[in-house]
Amino acid sequence: MSALSLEEPDRVPVFEMHIPPPMASHLLGRTPIAWNTPLQLSLTSQGRTQGLDVKVAQDLLELHRSLGLDMIRCPGSAETPRTVSKVDAETWLINGIRHSWLSGSLWQRDWPSFEPDVIAREIRDGAKATCGQLSKSVSVLRGLRHTAPMEFFLTFDADGSWGPVVSNPPLLRNVLQWMYTRPGLVDDLLDSLTSAAIQSGQVALEDGADAILMCVDYGHARGPWMRPDHFRRFVKPRLRRQCEAFKSRGGFALLHSDGNIEPILAEVVDAGIGAYQGIDLHAGMDLGRVKELYGARIALIGNVSPHVLEFGTGLDVAKEVRRCLNAAAPGGGYILSASANVSIGTNAENFRTMMDRARESGSYPSRRSVEP
Repeated sequence: MSALSLEEPDRVPVFEMHIPPPMASHLLGRTPIAWNTPLQLSLTSQGRTQGLDVKVAQDLLELHRSLGLDMIRCPGSAETPRTVSKVDAETWLINGIRHSWLSGSLWQRDWPSFEPDVIAREIRDGAKATCGQLSKSVSVLRGLRHTAPMEFFLTFDADGSWGPVVSNPPLLRNVLQWMYTRPGLVDDLLDSLTSAAIQSGQVALEDGADAILMCVDYGHARGPWMRPDHFRRFVKPRLRRQCEAFKSRGGFALLHSDGNIEPILAEVVDAGIGAYQGIDLHAGMDLGRVKELYGARIALIGNVSPHVLEFGTGLDVAKEVRRCLNAAAPGGGYILSASANVSIGTNAENFRTMMDRARESGSYPSRRSVEP
């Protein structure tokens, strides 16, 4: 909380959005259920969902305690009833819609129809259905707060400004076109998604979340998905609504985005976010520059190279931690984590080295240059 309040705590906190199953298996000595979407889908397809949320919470606590992490990103319920069947090694039918497990994420492959007004109705109906299950969706969060009160800073995902669009590539392509041809439809879609996200985030905050993490991915490797004027027109007002709603309930509004979002970052900050997680190194985002421009207004989280964490030596990891601490830790307002996340990582030893070096080198008052 000190770091997110732009203060210098006793040391730089450490965080990871997503510890993938191969890495977690090595660290735990067993196969985890937490963040293990393929395993959760398999169990759901077999009707074996009872007690999953308790096991997910146990996995998260054991992982974060063993690594010395300070923040837990709480997933939604793994017990939420849904119609699931497996098509092949990478494809699932979830409520009749194909999804693929690729690069550590579940991607929706198709939509029942791409007739614009049909999609608008589908999204509105889906948002209403989501709101009807909000109490159940936060059961992992509730369990963590009950089991380990005040031990970790807890975040919960909720975004409607762009995240649900970018996570569905066919929908993404159409929405980007409709910004030119059907702007009113885009307004309708994003309003529905944003209202649902606000309700979800408010329920999570009431049940013990300290912050809402808005996973949006506003950009790709070469820049934002949309022109800056389209961001101001369509996305920024919805992002502002979310930030105001979450902060009014006493929570922090944290934003995660992959990609190079430098052309729209000033607008993102102006919308009221409390922190920016990711700061995608491999898309060209410069941590030092972001700190210089926006460090007095928002906290920064991330920028450690996932490539170094996966393929570097222990010394490489130490140098990478030092680079990030030197760039962003002085003056406070910084939390160390991987740039974007390590969702497809397998190098558990290097990940643990990052945690160890952060604890050894991240004490305050910080020095301008931290030795490896």
